[in-house]
Amino acid sequence: MGTVICPHATREFDRIKDNHATLASTGCTRDFCQGGRIIHTDEPRVGENRSIESVEHDAIGFLQELHRDGFFPSEDAFQERVKRALYEIRAGAVEGIIRETKEHGLIGGNWLQTPAEIEFGIRRSWRNARKCIMRSHCEELTLCDLRTVTSSAKMAVELVKALNKAFNDGNIQPTVFVFPPRTPNNRGPMVWNDQLLTFACYEQADGTLLGDPKNVTFTKELLELGWVPPAKKTRFDLLPVVVMAEGDLPVIIELPANLRKLIEIRHPRYQEAFEKLDLKWAAFPALSRLGYDIGGVQYTATPFIGWFMDAEIGVRNLADFFRYNVLPDVVKVMGLADAAMATAEVDSFEDLPEFEKLAALSRAQSELNYAVQYSYIREKVTMSDSLTASIKFQRYDDEYQKKHGYRLPSDPFWVAPPQGSIVPLWHRGAAPNYQPKPMICRHVQDPSKAWKRERSGWPLAAAKFFSAANM
Repeated sequence: MGTVICPHATREFDRIKDNHATLASTGCTRDFCQGGRIIHTDEPRVGENRSIESVEHDAIGFLQELHRDGFFPSEDAFQERVKRALYEIRAGAVEGIIRETKEHGLIGGNWLQTPAEIEFGIRRSWRNARKCIMRSHCEELTLCDLRTVTSSAKMAVELVKALNKAFNDGNIQPTVFVFPPRTPNNRGPMVWNDQLLTFACYEQADGTLLGDPKNVTFTKELLELGWVPPAKKTRFDLLPVVVMAEGDLPVIIELPANLRKLIEIRHPRYQEAFEKLDLKWAAFPALSRLGYDIGGVQYTATPFIGWFMDAEIGVRNLADFFRYNVLPDVVKVMGLADAAMATAEVDSFEDLPEFEKLAALSRAQSELNYAVQYSYIREKVTMSDSLTASIKFQRYDDEYQKKHGYRLPSDPFWVAPPQGSIVPLWHRGAAPNYQPKPMICRHVQDPSKAWKRERSGWPLAAAKFFSAANM
């Protein structure tokens, strides 16, 4: 008996292919699904050499997408733009090792995109981000064009200026800061931090960790670069930012105080308990080790400031057992397990039956998440709650399907908020999991390792230090 294929799914996939010139791998095959993995084995990357045919294909596909959206005033203007782009790709082509085939060949060069084309590209890349729930805001995304910046020192200076403007005293304007694209056979400019605001993690003498465990390796790398931590270390010490232009030394920059100000997490109904917890978090997220793949041009340094959704902090960053793991402390200071412990006649939370622990931890998670949202509202810093974000995304996705005949790409493992079935998006199945270009993706190289490979070529190489106060 032959394979039975759902006609609706087949028609939907045909529409997707008809509307997207390039579909990148999602990492899944007939035999193996990588949907639950953060990093897929064959996911597209920036920072890699690609054949001239591949670059030309992506450039034409991107320009066709612009044309479908009415970007060019006429067919002649569109054809002339394609002709110019292909000329530049061929003029900049060089010999090298192509990553996909691992063979020597002709690598496609870059073509110069206009600011309007890049802004279209970053907005469309965000719309195509399968794991992101905030995509209904993609048309609000602003380009900060920093492509003329070619030194690490200038990267640091211009990034601070632009970040201040986008943060806007808490009324955040979602912005991508785009530095020059990589050139063939080179790594391109890079930012070492995965977030511009991220917390240190120190290994203590007794083997315990102080700070955010996800940054233990990055903290060591910064110490090796010469960063000096505060004399009195805490679990919420913000790390400096490290930027590195193509062909230049890394520069370490301390952001100004207004950008480093932390939001103190407080609860209006449990004030004393949350003062004892003394929890804090950064005012805004700014993903900074992801790049943009737009029409075959690879932008490897593109920090992206937006705003937090409550659950990112209250359910994940502060609560995950492999991050700050604060829920047991919340249970304790709020006395959420006291009655259960008295009934069970045990002296420790750990000795309670599992269902009692789950009830106490669930309550702690809910109150912590509420406290996070309350605290950002109190400080007048933009934040979205999970329910609103879910409703907006569902509405945006429905409108997209009505217009195009298929849904936005969605990885269901990631796009639904972590609160589970109480958020309607959790129940939304059958979304196609595909990956169009242009897209946001990781760099093929680790910046610290890239620098260590390059360092031998620099006499007396050392990172430079900048302070925002001296700019």
